[in-house]
Amino acid sequence: MHSVGTSFVLELLTIYNYTTAGCPDMKQKSGGKSGVQDFAGYVAGGDPAPVLVFTGDQSYLIDKAVLDLREKLLGPSGDINYIVFSGESASGKEIADNASTYPMFSKKKLVVVKNADKLPAKELSALEPYISSPSPSACLVLIFSEGKKPKLGGGKNAAAFDFSLEKGNTVSAVREEARKLGYDITRPGADALIGLVGEDLQELHNELVKISIYKGDKKTIGPEDVEALTKKTKFADIYQLINAISRRDKRTAHRVLGELEAAGEEPLSILGLITWRFRLIWKAKELQDRKLGQSEMLKELKISPGQFYYLSEDLKKFTYGDIERIMGALAECDKKLKLSYVPKSFVLTKLIIELCAKG
Repeated sequence: MHSVGTSFVLELLTIYNYTTAGCPDMKQKSGGKSGVQDFAGYVAGGDPAPVLVFTGDQSYLIDKAVLDLREKLLGPSGDINYIVFSGESASGKEIADNASTYPMFSKKKLVVVKNADKLPAKELSALEPYISSPSPSACLVLIFSEGKKPKLGGGKNAAAFDFSLEKGNTVSAVREEARKLGYDITRPGADALIGLVGEDLQELHNELVKISIYKGDKKTIGPEDVEALTKKTKFADIYQLINAISRRDKRTAHRVLGELEAAGEEPLSILGLITWRFRLIWKAKELQDRKLGQSEMLKELKISPGQFYYLSEDLKKFTYGDIERIMGALAECDKKLKLSYVPKSFVLTKLIIELCAKG
């Protein structure tokens, strides 16, 4: 359903000949500024387009972009004209109706749809009349959390921005975040932090804040500081869980699962990370079949060489048939977690047993 909904939007925007209106592509270029900085420049340059499409894998940058947009359009007290919908539960008519109504005590209103890729096709269809003729008094932001990249045609009513980071720029972004906090993190320190925390800038920012509190007046952060002061996150635990599943080691898998649950991790969050990992394995196998070298695969997968080492081991252990079976089990688990009255810990435990089974 996700891909159907997204393709519908792409076709819809193309039919009505929308454009990026001269906006910079938000995809990170080597040595370039972060996407949120580029978007801040776009917002400062004048009124934004009535329809904006945000894509990319960095929710931290997208949240900053929405904040910049909110301050630009609504000012410090614009809550009454700031409406947020979720693609999982919103209807296209409700979104269109809210965007079409005049703002209160303001010239503009901001309507944001998070996880727009999860809107069913029929709900996106209900947005068609509005997108073809958007209100000049509103700015509608469609956020595609799965990183789709809509192609916009000619015109001036829409703009698209991609808030992704290539691997090399994650290090630059970490060092920039540290500078904003008044600290200098070395390149090895940034690599160590990414290795422990993962690629998500929000998680990285949170850990940098914790490190800065402990460092005090000592303004340089090295790998030893990261190792000493950064608690291994759920990403590190998930790698342990995946490795245990790879070895069909049910005892270790159950122990790590118990640690994640004891730490307060939501079952759906745990399931989402496992699903993400096996999708990554599938994609890596496809790239491997295309005879891509390691450097090209790192760029495509957006992971570090250290992460690639463990991933390459998984590629030897799982066939396409294995992954297909596992993805089916994950989908069934997702359904049970959302609908079943059975205790969620039992559902996950049963999943681990199934994933550790052979063949």
